[in-house]
Formats: sequence, structure tokens, C-alpha cells
Amino acid sequence: MNLFPNQAGAAGQPAGRCLVLNGVSVVDTRTGKLTANASVVIRGGVIERIVTVGSPVEGAAEPVDCAGKFLVPGFLDMHTHLLQEEAGPELSGMLMLSYGITGIRQMAGTTEMLRARRAGTLTTGKHGPELLSLPGEILLPGNAPTPEAGVQEVRRQKAEGADFIKTIFVHPKVFFATLAEARKLGLAYDGHLSPGVDVRKASREGMTVIEHLGPTELQLIASSTRGWLINFILRMKPPKPPDLSPEAMKVAGKIMIANPILGRLNGEPDALKKTQSLIDTFSEAKARDLAQTFAANGTWQCPTLIRDVTMRLGDDPRFTESPDLQYVSSATRKFWSQVGRSFTAKMTPEGRATLNRMGELELKLTKIFAEGGVGMLAGSDYGGGWVIPGVSLHQEFDLLEQAGLSPLQILQMTTLNGARFLEREGSMGTVEPGKEANLVLLDGDPTVSAQNLHKVHAVIRQGALYAPEDLLAMQQQVVNRISLPFPDELDAVDRVIP
Repeated sequence: MNLFPNQAGAAGQPAGRCLVLNGVSVVDTRTGKLTANASVVIRGGVIERIVTVGSPVEGAAEPVDCAGKFLVPGFLDMHTHLLQEEAGPELSGMLMLSYGITGIRQMAGTTEMLRARRAGTLTTGKHGPELLSLPGEILLPGNAPTPEAGVQEVRRQKAEGADFIKTIFVHPKVFFATLAEARKLGLAYDGHLSPGVDVRKASREGMTVIEHLGPTELQLIASSTRGWLINFILRMKPPKPPDLSPEAMKVAGKIMIANPILGRLNGEPDALKKTQSLIDTFSEAKARDLAQTFAANGTWQCPTLIRDVTMRLGDDPRFTESPDLQYVSSATRKFWSQVGRSFTAKMTPEGRATLNRMGELELKLTKIFAEGGVGMLAGSDYGGGWVIPGVSLHQEFDLLEQAGLSPLQILQMTTLNGARFLEREGSMGTVEPGKEANLVLLDGDPTVSAQNLHKVHAVIRQGALYAPEDLLAMQQQVVNRISLPFPDELDAVDRVIP
């Protein structure tokens, strides 16, 4: 039985089949201008033309009454780890699509993933979003311990077909050597700043996008009146990864993915005192100057504010008791809860106050960058603790609104900007003839309020319509299937955190 009888699956609609959205208001993501009472003709997975209601359409057509609806490009989650889902991406991909996400940027790859993509077998699920960009393995001290080894790793990933290089926590010398090699080979260089790396120099030398605002502290150094001293100390003696047994390293890695703040406190109990010193020495003038540097050099930002919030509030009932946990497996819920209890045990009132101030500063920094003309992308960092596929990108919209960004800016961050960043504006990012028919129908005008981005009425993926009842059925199917434990999953959780 086909769950969605009106869909043609991942291949889109059969050739010649025509979908006509009648009476819709088309939103121009470049300007925010509306074209009201339009008919959007979709054929073969592509927008064929946009005409006034009542205009003749050649051939058999399937009309859809869209009066009172607003049409925008499909949402893009530009920072996610969907393909690393241990149980497979099918359910999470379906959930993402039901929330309007039609495209993703995968933020960690493997040789096997790149090989599968070349063979045409890598998938986000039959009813999932499009995979827009895929790196190779993340650059880490393990596979890039020296500049020479890092350069060889970049070359290997280029040969395997990686779209970009993702970096985390490599030595500053390795960072700049691999950055130079990536740019020489025509690869984007994205990810985290490393301790001791001067962010202005990284921008000048071509770092393409900085994730998680740095992470935050590493970018705040450039906005601190004492940043020069902190960076000097880090360059002289960058922190080393902990020297642990393979089993302990595996446990530490899982905790770090779930909540990096907890992982940091486990290795450095007074870490938040350093955070507080950066907050105390923050300079808005230096932050605005940094924004000008990014804008001039074309360095993008993907803030993933929701990821930072779930880390800072790792035991908050808004996450630990969220009804959206119905979309998460029992093993994952148990693991996140155990990490949350460890977070509670580690945190002091002073530490919580510091993290709250850091959250305020993250919102301020996001607005400063947006006002300064920095390219901004919307991403969720699905894969971290309390970050739920689909749901989390909508939480990101709310946080961007809280930061003071306009409704149009937020809409652009999840549609037009992703297309520009990927250099695919010719096929996506706006609702225009010739563009791919990956679209979202909204019940409210997203240029008036970002809250209307939550009002997903229907989704169109490769020209196939997912009606409201389809979206509800997809979400219910996730709930039904996720409630069944995966083999040995609970035992696996007990082995990670006793």
C-alpha cells in the first residue's frame, strides 16, 4: 500500500503530469514582494510558468486550490548530520520533509558515503530532503596530525569527490595548511575555528563558512579587548585532546556530541571562568569591525543557535519534557537524559549565569553579523542532544527572530542564501519559472512575521504534492516506527553511560 498515493517518490512526478497551484501568493525571497492571486504551473518537477488565475494550461492538469496560501522555496537545513543517523536516515528524513525541509547540507561524510553517492545509492529516504552538499571525513588531530598529513588528507578527499572540507580542533598550523590546500583544489573550507587560530586571518585566507558562531568562544576572542592575549596563549600552547583509552575516548566522544559543554567541563572544571572573562571584555565595536571583515572576504556564518541553546540549557524541561521527543528513539532519549543529569551535577549557579550571558551575547553577535552584511545560513546541527530533526530548524527560526532579524532575513537564511552559498541560484532559492519545484505552501505571510514559517500547509518535493493529510501521516508514521527499539539499542546506551 502506498502511504502517499499522490506522490511519485524520489523520482518526482511522471513526465507530462502537471500540477497547478491556483490563487496562491508567490513570495519573492529577494525583495519580499508578493505576487497575489497567481497560478503556478509545475510540470516534470520544474516550475514551468507563473500566470494569473484562469489562464489556460496545456494538457491535463491537477488543480490545487491555494487561495489564502503563500508559496516559498523549500526550507534548507544548512547544517545537519542526517546521514549519520545510526538507524538510517529514512524516518528523520521523512520528518524533516514534513516540516518543509526539502534540502540539506550534510556536515560529516565518509569514504563509503562518497562512494555510494557516486554509485547513486546514497539516499536521505524515499520521502526525504535532497542532499545538497557532502564532505569527506572531518579533519581532526587523528587524520590530520601534521600539516603534511592534513594536506594529503585534503587531496584524498578531493579525489573521492568531497564537496568541501570540514575541520574541527586541528592544530593552527594544520588549519592554515589544509585551508590553503583546499582553496588551491577549489574546495570550500568549512567548520570550526581551532584554538589559537586568528579568525580574521582565517577569513582573509578563504575560510568559507564558520559554524556555530565559532564555536562561539573562539570567535568571541576577536571581539574581546583581551583577545590578542588569549589568542597568543592559545597559539603558544593549543589544548590537546585528552589521552584516554579507545573505549573511554568513544564514551567521551559520544558525550561531546551530545553536549560539548559537559565534555569540556569534564576535562576542565573551571572552563566557564574563561568564558566569563570573554563576556566581560566583549567589545561591540570590535564585533562590528569583524563583521566588516567577513562581509569583505565573503566569509559566511551558520549560527545554529538552537544547538547552542540545547547545550547551555542541557537539563531544561523545555527539552527534557518536550512532546517532540515522541520523534526520538527510546535509546536516544535515555542517553540524552543521562547526559542531562550529568550536566545538572556539574553546573553551579555561577556557571549557569555565565551560560545565560553567553546566550544573550550569541543573539547579539548574530544580529551584528546580519546587520554588517555577512552571509547568513540557517542550520540546526541535528545530531546533537535535544536537537530533533525538522522541529529544530523551526526552533532556529524563533531564535533568529529573538536575535532581532527581520522576517525576510530569516526566510532568506533558509531559502535564498543557501542557494547563493551553494552557487545554485539558477535552480533554487526563489519561486520562478525554470526553478526546481521544491516548495512550501504556508498559511501565513512569512514577510510579515517569522512565526508564519511554522504554518506549513503543504510541501512540494520534485513536483510531487504532499498535502496536509500526508504531512500528518508522515509524522505519525515516525512516531509509530520510532517507538520500536532498534536491536540492542538500550544495552548500547548502558555501555556508554552506566
